Amino acid sequence: MPKPLADMHVPPAIRRWSARFGLAVIVAIAIGYLPAQVLKKDPRTVKLHAQLDELDAETRELAAKNAALVRDINALRNDVGAIEVRARADLGMVYPDEIVLRVKGPAP
Repeated sequence: MPKPLADMHVPPAIRRWSARFGLAVIVAIAIGYLPAQVLKKDPRTVKLHAQLDELDAETRELAAKNAALVRDINALRNDVGAIEVRARADLGMVYPDEIVLRVKGPAP
């Protein structure tokens, strides 16, 4: 190793390492920040966010329908009145002593 001359300056190790650490932090921030800015402007990202919003709305709608079906199932398992209403509406069932009048609508 050559002997340093009197006018050559060798910075202390702590200053060298702190400068390296500072540059590493700046590079890490740039790596984390820049792609996020680029992705915000990408039209594919905008399209994907729109699709996610549509899917979220569809998910909420299906969850509401599922909750309604669960309520119907519980009512049909436990409530005699619900069973009667469903049998009359869906199956056209009536009690033996009831009179059924069917009215036709106007002809088209």
